[in-house]
Amino acid sequence: MQKTFIGILLVILGVVLFALNNSSVVSINFWKWGIESNLSLVIIIAVTFGAITSFILSLPYRAKKNHEIKNRDKSIKQLENQIHQLENKIKYALDEKSNEQKVPN
Repeated sequence: MQKTFIGILLVILGVVLFALNNSSVVSINFWKWGIESNLSLVIIIAVTFGAITSFILSLPYRAKKNHEIKNRDKSIKQLENQIHQLENKIKYALDEKSNEQKVPN
């Protein structure tokens, strides 16, 4: 978690430094729409849009993985309960056997 956070901070720092070093005015044209803006602002907006898009596109994968984790946790609890029940049966059987050996004939 901390490594990811530090990595994200380093990427953000790199983008900001790159954007600040490229502060010239650029013209952006998209079909009939056009605008002139500072290159640093365009870079920051593009990186932000890319990060948001990446996050949104990863949501189905994350949901699937979370569902798989919940199912595995449920299976683990069921198996732990079975182990506990079997341990109790073994303990009971051993107690019965030791009681039979103590009773004189």
